[in-house]
Amino acid sequence: MPASADTESELAAAERQLEDARAELDRVNQRWQDAEAALASSQDAAEAARSRIETLKGDLATMQRALNRRAASLFIAGGNPQALALLTSESVGDAVDRLEFASAVAEGDSDLANQVSVESQELAWQEEQLAEAVSRQAEAVRDLESQQAAIQAELDRFASRIGALEDQLAAEQARAADAGANGQAGDGVETAGTGSGGGSPPPISGTGWIQTCPVNGPNSFVDSFGDPRPGGRSHAGIDMIAARGTPVVAVHSGTVHRTGSSIGGLGVVVFHEGSSDWTFYTHFDSYGSYGEGARVAAGSTIGYVGNTGTTVYHLHFEYHPGGGAAVNPYSALLGVC
Repeated sequence: MPASADTESELAAAERQLEDARAELDRVNQRWQDAEAALASSQDAAEAARSRIETLKGDLATMQRALNRRAASLFIAGGNPQALALLTSESVGDAVDRLEFASAVAEGDSDLANQVSVESQELAWQEEQLAEAVSRQAEAVRDLESQQAAIQAELDRFASRIGALEDQLAAEQARAADAGANGQAGDGVETAGTGSGGGSPPPISGTGWIQTCPVNGPNSFVDSFGDPRPGGRSHAGIDMIAARGTPVVAVHSGTVHRTGSSIGGLGVVVFHEGSSDWTFYTHFDSYGSYGEGARVAAGSTIGYVGNTGTTVYHLHFEYHPGGGAAVNPYSALLGVC
């Protein structure tokens, strides 16, 4: 009985340490997702400001030409000295600064003068907004780089710790089995599973569209579905960070279609058998042995975790029910990972 109690205690301690390591990696993952969202928001704000500035500059150039034509008419008609000041100004801003603009033109030009003043003020404001957005963007880039470095360091530590804990669990289970075989463990020891390792097929633990965890090894993920991404996009999946080379498996049987892009890197779509659902897996380091159009069973290795198209080693995973828009798979992943 003492051997059984010791083994159960060691197993429980190892499992607690494993959960603590996973929780810490999840916290680092969340900081990474926050940094990604902040960078996307600042990039979009900067692009919007640049676009508006170009529009305003075009509007003001058109107004400058209209004012020049009006000033020329006034000068020719009566030698108006204020009209000469307008003609010799280098820009609308210069003209506004050099004279009381509205009184320098006929009454019918007051609306144009007001519009110039308003748009000149907005241009200055937009330029301030752009400067702020660029500053936020630079800060977000630094933060993102910091989070990426932290993730990689934590992931390396996590993977090393997982390996040590799994070895410890295996040793404790073997000791329990030996004790049981020798009749020293009473009525036996209940042992806990160690999760899915990269060297063996993952357990088929789910039902419906998701039957197993798409990452066959230690991983971390948080709910980042819908977070901002550059270009006005939103995050259409869940990012599952894991060590480079960790097997990525199909969550449902189906047909493989390989994909590739500058944003997504190497990826695969699996069109689910028996429905019009499909799942998307990307940022692979390399593909599995299944070629284009191959049929795969749930749990089949279709690729390996990498960072193609991105920086942090992770799997980007999406679920598209009925072949439509992506829906959040976070809750379903919690049930199988």
